[in-house]
Amino acid sequence: MSISLLRACLLIASLAAAGLALAQVSPQALDVLRRNIVAEGAVNLSGIRSVVVFENGTKVQGYQQQVYEKAPGKLHMSVIAPEDLKGRLCVSNGLVQWQYLPGKCRATRHDLPPAAPARAQRLAGLEDLSQRMRIDYLGTETIAGRSAHVVCVLTRGGSPLKKSWIDAEHYVALKMQRFDTEGRVKLSMYYTAINFQPQFTAGMFDFTPPAGCSVRAASDLPERVPLAEAEGRAGFAAVLPGYRPAGYSFQDQNVAVIPLKGKKALWLIFSNGADTFSLFQRSRGVQLPPREYGRSMDWSAGAYSFAIVGQLSCNEMRKVRDSIRPPAAH
Repeated sequence: MSISLLRACLLIASLAAAGLALAQVSPQALDVLRRNIVAEGAVNLSGIRSVVVFENGTKVQGYQQQVYEKAPGKLHMSVIAPEDLKGRLCVSNGLVQWQYLPGKCRATRHDLPPAAPARAQRLAGLEDLSQRMRIDYLGTETIAGRSAHVVCVLTRGGSPLKKSWIDAEHYVALKMQRFDTEGRVKLSMYYTAINFQPQFTAGMFDFTPPAGCSVRAASDLPERVPLAEAEGRAGFAAVLPGYRPAGYSFQDQNVAVIPLKGKKALWLIFSNGADTFSLFQRSRGVQLPPREYGRSMDWSAGAYSFAIVGQLSCNEMRKVRDSIRPPAAH
């Protein structure tokens, strides 16, 4: 084979490979997801929404919410069933968001970031996701009596991460499922009834904590910087896991240094575009035996103490933990 013919074959092969890579993202699916981001907080609606939480494929919790949204960015969301969760509130006037737990008589105030930069950040995140994941358009289905575009985000290997049913007219999410690292549904949210011509009552997007209620402000989010700068501030180097669940990548430009039990700790985030988990690392105080509780675990190894928190199965958290090899303590 001549050199020129070989080069031509290589060029054709590279173009074919590029075509396969581009084919991993459906342009229609990407457009639907962009419209969904733009629609958030910009559409008036009311509805009844069910939320179901699963653990290892088994339902562990379910509840119903009454939802009202008024543009721009106003929200009133209350739990209406079951009885033991009834009355939990999330209320936002577009500038401040309150979460209220009547059983504990506790309210938490969150100052919301400006909507435009937050939306731009989400759109940029979607573009990054489209470079790393498969995004499939699966046609249309009917949810709560309305036609919805069905879009699924998957790893390059085909494991589902998130599936969304987006209203074909208003681009509001009518249904959403998130999947665990074994491909099982771990969270399902869906409207059983929705109205895009809602009636609002005066003051429903304002909240005043009841008398005797304990009130706290959500802590300010720490500054996030590139890894090298964070390591300099912490005074030690990060120890990264050798194993990461399929689709997860380390957000090396998004690292924080926070106080944790009297010491500086690195807060490292790993994301697959749909979910995240966090790894915290600090200088060891005392030797900790491995502990697991809920969606987190902590342990000591070498000169450091670690903690993992996030939406991973216990099995995946153990794999991440066991792949972290810090230097020995001196």
